[in-house]
Parts: sequence; structure tokens; C-alpha cells
Amino acid sequence: MDTSFLNEQFLGNSILKWALCFGIIAITLLLNRWIAILASRASYRIFKNISHAQFYAEFSKMFNKPFVQLINVLALYFACNILTFPAEWELAKIDEFGVRWILHAAYSVLFIVSVTSLFLRATEFMEHVYHNLESGHMSKDLATFLKELTKVLIYILSFFAILGKAFEVNVTALVTSLGIGGLAIALAAQDTLANLIGSFIIYLDKPFQVGETVELGDIKGTIEKIGFRTTRIRTFERTLLIVPNKKIIDSDLNNITQSNQRRVRFQIGLTYQSETEAILGIIDDIKLAILEETPQTSEEMVVRFTEFDSSSLNVLVVYYVNSNEYEPMIELKEKINVKIMEIVKKHGCDFAYPSQTVFLAK
Repeated sequence: MDTSFLNEQFLGNSILKWALCFGIIAITLLLNRWIAILASRASYRIFKNISHAQFYAEFSKMFNKPFVQLINVLALYFACNILTFPAEWELAKIDEFGVRWILHAAYSVLFIVSVTSLFLRATEFMEHVYHNLESGHMSKDLATFLKELTKVLIYILSFFAILGKAFEVNVTALVTSLGIGGLAIALAAQDTLANLIGSFIIYLDKPFQVGETVELGDIKGTIEKIGFRTTRIRTFERTLLIVPNKKIIDSDLNNITQSNQRRVRFQIGLTYQSETEAILGIIDDIKLAILEETPQTSEEMVVRFTEFDSSSLNVLVVYYVNSNEYEPMIELKEKINVKIMEIVKKHGCDFAYPSQTVFLAK
């Protein structure tokens, strides 16, 4: 068979080189998914000490696409590396700005982005493992935080890698110059740094976790997300409140979820026409009404005639609900409030409201 035609030149390259180039690309496009599956199986061995066989399906799902991208980029490089630019085109050298330099920079960017994608998927897989391991020693919130922090570091390293490898920027000199202006940047970003440090303190001290209900000053709600700079709280009014982490660590915080009881405190005001015996009877009956709700309520309580207000005789009522959930507390409070209304009516007394009584002398 005559194969001399393979040596014929076309655009500065033989037919054989063109055939090898397109052959590598075609074979890669046909087999890249199978190669990616093999690469995923081989890579999964790296995680065998912290993972189990049941996570391989998720691992393969996460890594197959990035491996396909990396395989395509490598195949494109090896395929195009077979070809040479015709000398008659008189293109600039690869280290000078021109077509060759642009193609080399574009390939470097694609390669770094593909490798970065693999590292990002690795962090996501580690988070998935810690979220689903029954015997995990790391909290889910901390695993999510470390994932986000690692992703930021990966993005930063990838950015500098692209500058150094693709665009031939002197990264050492760049970092040095950034160090000179670092003080000015730090001064301008004091609040941001304080919030970042606050996020570390929250994860290390663990005053609350995602899903818990907290009270922060006038703010009451459920923690939805703990970020680098802020924490998101879903209030009982269903609004989303974003609070800086610095404010959280500097304020008194009540973690309602980690409490085993909720305190109910209020005052009832009786009119000045109420008799002493009636007031004492109301106090005793309120105590009995609260005790009747045990074990939902604690036996510890305070029901006392406390003060003479401008228009009422005030009785302080304090009791504890043996639940940290909001709905059961509100339901029980309603039930006891209705009983208190019946008790006051039973003893022939009335609730006071802001009013004045004018006495006219004869």
C-alpha cells in the first residue's frame, strides 16, 4: 500500500501529523467519559481513610465532569503540540506577544481552571462526607465553614497561578507590593476583619448552630447560615435579618434551643376597688391553675401582689414552661391566661386600665 501521500505537506504539516492530531481529539471525545470513570475510581483511594464505599456514587457524580474537562484539555494540548506553525507565516516567538503567546496563555488558563475545578469538588465532597457520617467528630456547621474558607484559598491560589503561568507576571514582586499597601488595606477593612474573626470565634466557641432559635437583644429567630462576615437569622415574622458577626460576639445572646425551659413573665392589674381577701384568693387560684398544667409547667413559680401602680394593683406572675419550642409555649400561655380571666371574674374583681377617679367634696 502506497503511504507516500502521508508525507505531503498542508499548511506546514504533513498529512500524517494532521491525522494524528484529529485522531487524538476524536478518540478523546469518544472515550473521555470512560477515562473519567477510571480516573474517579483511582482518585477515590485518596479518600478511603475518611470515607466509605457508600459515598462512591456521590464522589463519581461530583468528579466525572471535571475529569472530562481536564482530559479534553490535555488531549487538545498533545494533539495541537504535534503540529507546527508554517515558517512562512513569520509568527512571533512564544515568549513575545502574538498568536503563539495568546494560544499558550489560553491553554494555561484552561488547564489551571480544570485543575481548580477538581480541588473545589474535593472540598464539596469532604463536606458531604462529614454531613453524612454518623460518627463524625466535626460539626456540620464547622465543616461548611471550612469548605467555604478552603474554596476562597483555592480561588486565590488559582488567580496567582494564572497570573504567573499564563501571563508571566512576577508573583513574588506582586505579593511584595501588596504587602506594602497591606497596612492601608487593613485599616480600611477593620470591620470586615473583625467580622471574619467573629466567625472563627462562633465556630470555635459554638454558642449556637444552624437551625437553633436564639434571642439577641430585640432580635428573636432561627439561625439559617453562618457566613464569613454575617449571620443570617430568620425572625418569627419570617423576615431575613443579616447580623454582623462582630455584633453577635459583643452582645448578650440567649440560645433558646439549648434551654430546657421557657420563662413566662407578666403582670395583671386589678382595680383599686378590689378587696384584700379577693386579691389573695386570686393569687392562690392562679398558682393552682399553673400547677394543674404540670408536667408542661414547672412547680417553680412566682405569683405575688407586688406594687401599687397609678391606676391598678399589680400582681406579678412568673412561671416556667418545660419546653423550648415556641408554639407549645404560646398554646399553654393562652390556656393559663383564659383561666386567669375566669379566676378574676370568680372573685368579683375587674382588670384595671389607665383611668382617673375624681372625688368631689360636699
